[in-house]
Amino acid sequence: MILHYLKIAWRNILKYKTQSIISVLGLAIGFTAFSFTLSWIRYEMGYDSHIPDADRIYRVLKVNKKEVGGVQHFLPEPLANYLADNYPEIEAATAVRLHTTDYEIGDKVRIPKCRHLVTDTSFFHVFYPETHVSYPPELPGDALILPQHSANILDIRQGDVGTYSDSLGGTLLDIVPDFPVTRTNVPFDVMGVRRMLKSGEQDCSWCRYFYSVYIRVHKNVDIASLAAKLDSIEVEDSMQGVMSYRLVSLRKVHYQYPQEKAKITFNHLKIFAGVALLVIFCALFNYLMLFVNRLKLRNRELALRKVNGASNAQLTSLLLCETGLIVLLSLFIGVVITEILYPLFVKLSEIEANESFFVQEIILYAGGFLSLSLIIALIPVGLFMKRSIRQNSQPDTNCFYGIKNGFTMVSLALQLIISVILIFCTGIFLYQFRHLNHSEIGFNRYRVSSFNSEVDLSKDEIKKIPGVEDVIYFDGEFLPRRVLPSFSHELETGEKIDMERFNIYEPSFFDFFSIRIVEGRNFHYGEKNVCLINKTAQKRLGFDDPIGQVIDNMTIIGVIPDLYIDSPLLPVQPAAYRLKEELVKETVLLTASGEIEHHKSEPIPLTSASSFSALKYTSFAYRYFPGQRLSTEKAINDLVRKNGGSTGYYYNMEDVYNEYTQSERYLLILLSIMTGVAILIAVFGIYSMITLSCNQRRKEIAIRKVNGARAKEILAMFFKQYAFITVLSCIVAFPVGALIMQRWLEQYTRRIALEWWLFAGVFLLVALIVFGSILFRVLKAAGENPAEVVKSE
Repeated sequence: MILHYLKIAWRNILKYKTQSIISVLGLAIGFTAFSFTLSWIRYEMGYDSHIPDADRIYRVLKVNKKEVGGVQHFLPEPLANYLADNYPEIEAATAVRLHTTDYEIGDKVRIPKCRHLVTDTSFFHVFYPETHVSYPPELPGDALILPQHSANILDIRQGDVGTYSDSLGGTLLDIVPDFPVTRTNVPFDVMGVRRMLKSGEQDCSWCRYFYSVYIRVHKNVDIASLAAKLDSIEVEDSMQGVMSYRLVSLRKVHYQYPQEKAKITFNHLKIFAGVALLVIFCALFNYLMLFVNRLKLRNRELALRKVNGASNAQLTSLLLCETGLIVLLSLFIGVVITEILYPLFVKLSEIEANESFFVQEIILYAGGFLSLSLIIALIPVGLFMKRSIRQNSQPDTNCFYGIKNGFTMVSLALQLIISVILIFCTGIFLYQFRHLNHSEIGFNRYRVSSFNSEVDLSKDEIKKIPGVEDVIYFDGEFLPRRVLPSFSHELETGEKIDMERFNIYEPSFFDFFSIRIVEGRNFHYGEKNVCLINKTAQKRLGFDDPIGQVIDNMTIIGVIPDLYIDSPLLPVQPAAYRLKEELVKETVLLTASGEIEHHKSEPIPLTSASSFSALKYTSFAYRYFPGQRLSTEKAINDLVRKNGGSTGYYYNMEDVYNEYTQSERYLLILLSIMTGVAILIAVFGIYSMITLSCNQRRKEIAIRKVNGARAKEILAMFFKQYAFITVLSCIVAFPVGALIMQRWLEQYTRRIALEWWLFAGVFLLVALIVFGSILFRVLKAAGENPAEVVKSE
């Protein structure tokens, strides 16, 4: 019986090839996008699910409004010990630092891309309390712990525990069982262990933000109460003032506050998953609308089957077989597309997971997709199947036609509403994206690179390189942004305004970046104790006339526009720009224990413009001529090698700024694809329905023509109906789209306004799509010979 049903279903699919292909492709593309995105979301949400009592482990983050997300990930090492000692709710606390590098013994790489975790003796108590490690009273400086898989690679045995190993390059404390190194916040191939650092044991230990801090709380602890206590902490002699911390569950920290910028953020993933689901519904509504309307053409067949003893359940099964076959075909095509796009997906998502993980996910989604589709199809198919049989035996054209048209109009309206929402949101998304990347940001970032070399160079040497247009001394605080020195200015009201301080080395800095000075003047060489401020600082300080005012022992001599050098999610900070009095080269070294050391050379005074270009330094910014980026980098590298160095380290300001909106760029591409698919589905649905309607009303059209109706009057007859659906769809879709996009735009410090012409433009585009879909088919019907039509009817 099922085989017979499948044969009939297959014949009907072949009979309506174009409709079937559009339905299958729409469902397949929607399923592929949805399965990839939901797999990615589930992967992110599955971090550290293997850790016992993971709900009792929290990451401690410092509140910092200058960072994306409002938090700072890395914290001082003594914080872990301070929390464990002062808060009885905390069972254990640990500080960890992770870096990935090749693990070398001698000149041989033993573990490529080794995850090297530096932590303290509380690590296992926090994360793996069932693992017991014995620590000696005095930890050696090179103490190491290996998981079993690394011990096997390094050929280390249990008998080596407690001894120094040349093949390991350290003292082995223990070999522990293997723990997952993917989908975890604390992976490790090699663990370096040190005693937990306490407050005051090292100078400025609270000023070094290198560690991630985790805590394990006791059972039944009120987390809200503990979080409230951590909202305001002041540690004596820490030099940090009042600190505010936030607790984030271990299972959520990776996707809510990622340390490394993802190509697509978690919030954008959720948006795209919702869009993919809308496209699936759009394709399903389109198929059901066409399928239900074809039932009228099959009413004789269904009635004959009923007369020959077929039950309603059997007829419903027959019709659902066709729906099920369409869904199965779409799933098959979707799986093929998934397999083709899998390498690209892995590259985009940067997920470390076996392909079997995604196979299992896709099988799960496919089963749910098939079941949900059949359930959704069951009601309209069963209802209209019964009415089609009744229509054949007891004609009641008005009733059937009205109900059928009602379902058709609702289906078309739903498809148009989804399409209009996607067109509107994608258009606003594109407009905002262009606004962020191409609008005025206060300075000229185009064709500018900064670099730092190992050797001293002069401006003259760099400016002589072919392709270099201009060059300045530049320490790189500007873009990409680094940690900046700051100071506070107290107003007469007692309020303290925190301000950032940028150091620049020459007055030509403003000309180089095309920064306007809106009030006052520029620096003079050798000028001391003066500064320029940005507009935000002027507003926050409340200076109507800032020229001559004094802040932080610096006299304000000018005002510049706000410079947008941060993510568009962050507001511009009040800033002062001062002329540095000397060049000081700073070398950053990483010690054997992993600490960072700073070494400064002798200062070079900057007193006048004379012979300024001949001064030797290591850091510069330069503007290159169009198309000369790579050639100038190569020439500078050659110059560095000629002077005894190896290479330079480059930052292209266009690339750095574009990275701020990298997630938006990828999401815009994906949204555009899905919007195109939704439009195609809606257009084909309208074209198919107008074709069916024209076929059903051929005789009516012919009679109207005989009675003098012209083509434009016949067009108006059809346009009126679809104009109503189009207007109604826009009336519903625009408020929904505006609400969604208004909330989305609120996260940006620079955003567009939802002006009237945006709505009008989308409406005109949708109207053109709808009426363009029906124009050709109606004109073709209106151009037929009435005599031939009446004769054939």
